[in-house]
Amino acid sequence: MKQRQKFHLDFLNHTLKQAEWTFRLSVWFMTGGALIILAGGVLALVHAGNPDLSYLPLVTSLTGGLITVGGGALALHSKRTMANLTKAAEENEKKIDIDHKLEVATTFIDRVEDPEAKDRLNSAAAMKALGMETKPETMVDRLLPGEQPKEIESGDSTG
Repeated sequence: MKQRQKFHLDFLNHTLKQAEWTFRLSVWFMTGGALIILAGGVLALVHAGNPDLSYLPLVTSLTGGLITVGGGALALHSKRTMANLTKAAEENEKKIDIDHKLEVATTFIDRVEDPEAKDRLNSAAAMKALGMETKPETMVDRLLPGEQPKEIESGDSTG
């Protein structure tokens, strides 16, 4: 169980590092693309009267735009990865909590001296761990056979 948790945590750490680097790359790409677009604007101003170089600002600006869009795509990918990572971490936390509860339950069950009651409790814990749940009334009847004290039912006190 601990090896599985360690593997899962290592995987989550690797995914987190990958998402962080993807985000950094996206920032670099978007910054570089914006700078190239600005350079295209400067080239357009500098070569405004020269018809031989009129394509240069357009090509530069388009290149900067493509790089910026690529950076945006990387940022979107990073955001999705972080959302998936958050979901996986929450699921892992739930699994760890369930494992801990089962461990606590088996510790209490081990303290029970009656072998038949211990077997019934272990069976119930195994069913719960395997996701095979039943109605609470059925579980009480199976775990605590025999006459159970009845609860006082509420009724009308007008009479």
